[in-house]
Amino acid sequence: MVVNKKSPQLVPPERNDRKRYIVLLMLLIGSAALLFYSKDITKLSPERRQKLEKELEELENAEQYALVAAKDGWYSCFNCPGEVKIFLHRGEVWKYGVTKKGERGRYGNWHVNQGLTYFVQFQGSYQECLKQEKIKIYTYAQLPENLRRQYPLIRPPGNKRDT
Repeated sequence: MVVNKKSPQLVPPERNDRKRYIVLLMLLIGSAALLFYSKDITKLSPERRQKLEKELEELENAEQYALVAAKDGWYSCFNCPGEVKIFLHRGEVWKYGVTKKGERGRYGNWHVNQGLTYFVQFQGSYQECLKQEKIKIYTYAQLPENLRRQYPLIRPPGNKRDT
């Protein structure tokens, strides 16, 4: 037997063009914002440009310094076996270091309060100053002031590490 059933009429769903336009508009706005952001990111703000220039300048104008005992006395020692203080004579090296900020920017008055005097030994680029510092820290062990000690040190009393 043949049943002749009428198939239901397929009705296309209503088109909601409004939603489509809203989504499209949002995509366009997002793309425009991204494009604007991408172009703008290559420009440094005046503050960032100024900071960059200052930091580059500092890299070219560094100094390698020595902190030396201003008077005979006891000073902190980070390298003395079993001791926390060492006796230094006036003019003996306590520490070698490098700074891009100068004496006041690096220490303020701290070193004066500790009985130390700041001496610039070399001025140049930061990298050149680091080389000078490293040479002086490593060769400190050979200085006469160190060799006179009962227990010579491998680095100045104020340098915790070789860097």
